[in-house]
Amino acid sequence: MSSQLQTNLIAAAIGATIGVISAASIFIYQKVLEKQQHAMKNAHLDEVDRRLTELQTELERLRAQQNQQRKKKKLNSKRDNDHMYTTTDNDTDVDGFSTAGDEEFFDCSDSENGISDIENRTTEATCPGLDLSVFDEHHKQGGYEENDYLELRDLIDMYPNSVDIVWRYARSCYKYSNCTTDVNVRQAVVCAGIDACEKLLTTPNSCLHKWCAILVGVNGDFLPLAEKIENGYRFKDHVINALEICPNDADLHHLLGRFKYEVANLGWIERKIAATLFSEPPSASYEDAIDSFQKAEDFSAKVNLENRLFLSKCYIALGNYQLAYQLLEKICDVSVTSKDDERIQNDARQLLTKYSRYQ
Repeated sequence: MSSQLQTNLIAAAIGATIGVISAASIFIYQKVLEKQQHAMKNAHLDEVDRRLTELQTELERLRAQQNQQRKKKKLNSKRDNDHMYTTTDNDTDVDGFSTAGDEEFFDCSDSENGISDIENRTTEATCPGLDLSVFDEHHKQGGYEENDYLELRDLIDMYPNSVDIVWRYARSCYKYSNCTTDVNVRQAVVCAGIDACEKLLTTPNSCLHKWCAILVGVNGDFLPLAEKIENGYRFKDHVINALEICPNDADLHHLLGRFKYEVANLGWIERKIAATLFSEPPSASYEDAIDSFQKAEDFSAKVNLENRLFLSKCYIALGNYQLAYQLLEKICDVSVTSKDDERIQNDARQLLTKYSRYQ
């Protein structure tokens, strides 16, 4: 995996967790303002009160919005189930089957483990005459971002149920979105990729969940606070689903490790705040993050400097400075050519200097 792509995947993971931190910041800011109010009894008291009131109103609005979204999802789910299985007295058996929709309902009674027929189709069966491997080569080489995106966008119109086309389309959405400076275009492309993936998420395909997770992480940049928080959970769920299908994917372990690291890095005040926002607030330790980073290290075919850097940061957080120092030395000993790897080495050198007494 290229250094640029690796860096962007990292950004997706960070974007997925930043919502929790942002929510915490609002509460922390409120506490600061409360202290200011106490210290400024005779100065600007009205202004402080006004700002506190505005902040409290915003928090209540975010909570109400989050609750409304959850209720809406439950209602939509119930409506979908009622629509799928309910027919009128005048419906014939054929009409009752067609009501469910040819693309959204599949008889799984004859499939093993409840896997529908669409999930067992091969690329050749659903897309006769297509050679999708050319898109994989273009992905490795780079320089085909726009052409591949446009071609795959046309293909999913013809084969909307082909998981092999959809996950490659999602990948192309991610790469193409990084090539445009138009924020509106970037958001539209990312959302289109997510929508295409979500139609086939019942299909057990690790690449589908992997690239959907990455797009979900990127999409967090465009969401308001309440939705951004919920977005972090979606990101994590997709990564875990992908790992259940493909447990040896180094990139997935690294993404999960970054998510765990960001959560473990929350301060105690932020943890208390997160607990007030969620019935099950995000929870992870540095040991959890190390477990994911170590798996990424074990399964990676190439040296991943970013992964080693965050492994060392976890060990530093746990007070295991000697082991962290050894990892940092290995990072600095590698010959690098990209700017991203140079940045990683610079960070490693700074940490080496800071913890040189543990050499």
